Amino acid sequence: ALLRGPCGSLDVTVREKEAVKLAGVDFNEVPSAEVGWALAAVLEAVPNAKSTIVYGGGGKTLARLGTMGRAQQVEAGAILEKAMEEGEQAYLADLQILPGKDEFSYLPINTQAVVVQPLGDGRALVLGGNKVRPFTARDLTMIQALASFLAQTLPET
Repeated sequence: ALLRGPCGSLDVTVREKEAVKLAGVDFNEVPSAEVGWALAAVLEAVPNAKSTIVYGGGGKTLARLGTMGRAQQVEAGAILEKAMEEGEQAYLADLQILPGKDEFSYLPINTQAVVVQPLGDGRALVLGGNKVRPFTARDLTMIQALASFLAQTLPET
């Protein structure tokens, strides 16, 4: 009862982590204007998304836009494979504390969060974020909507 009064009137706010500058190289490799538009729209609509990669299956990278890491090609690891197999979006809100972060060597080494959005036919959109827990429910819905358009405009693999 003694602490309830003073502690009950405290205004507690969650302190968000700061955005980081991703350490990598900027890429703009898109197979068509439509694919380029879709990837640019994702980066524009989702402010903390800084890396977009389209994986085409079989180790083939179909498009890259934004800041990329040291590996030139996507090598599908367990997380990417599971998301494509199940056809469900995977959101890793704090990549730096997860053992699976090594799977994403094609993203900058200091990528803070990742979204894997399956596109069907063994393809996926991979987004890298510059902040821990950067993507809101609205962002994730926007990614799904733009991924639907992207899936229709991609060339056959």
